Amino acid sequence: MKPVGYLMKHPDGLSGETGLYYNYILASNGLFIEAESPLIDARIPVTECEVRGLAPMETKVTLTYGSIPQRFWELALDTFLAEPDKEQYVGVTADAGYHFYLPVQDKNDGSVIYEFGNKVVLDIHSHGHMGAFFSTKDDEDEKGLKLYGVVGKLNATPVVKMRIGVYGYFKPLAWEDVFDGSLTGAVEFEEKEVITEGDVYCYPKTHGP
Repeated sequence: MKPVGYLMKHPDGLSGETGLYYNYILASNGLFIEAESPLIDARIPVTECEVRGLAPMETKVTLTYGSIPQRFWELALDTFLAEPDKEQYVGVTADAGYHFYLPVQDKNDGSVIYEFGNKVVLDIHSHGHMGAFFSTKDDEDEKGLKLYGVVGKLNATPVVKMRIGVYGYFKPLAWEDVFDGSLTGAVEFEEKEVITEGDVYCYPKTHGP
């Protein structure tokens, strides 16, 4: 089996050869990337375009253990607010359920270095007093099949951003796409922030695991 598969979505089904790590799927509404792990099954658009004669494809993000309980979000936010002037990291692992992961870390006001965990389904880091955004460095680091989050504005009303990453391609998600319950202690958008539908980032030099 080849590392990468290339498929087409016809009205009567898929054609092509699947890959070991992930598949590109050409559909009537664009090009998608699809990958699966024991923790996540995801399909997101790489680029939107019209391809006549093919069938449409939909975005999909499925967590093996379901939505992450709200209490993990609350633990993460409490951890960040305890040191609001520093960048920090927390994770959620998935092994017969969800578990909070808080490794030993070297943190300062502009970066955080931590020990990678096993079976991590969600990485969240804070930006201290800065805004909630995924930096170029984040894009370079976050190249797995995983959920990612960033929390900023910890000196005011915290702002949280979430996204799904599929080997270097990203799609923004709402908080409720990741967690159950209701978002508390933070907001997803700052005032006057422009929201762009279907915002997807592409980094073509990415390889499989």
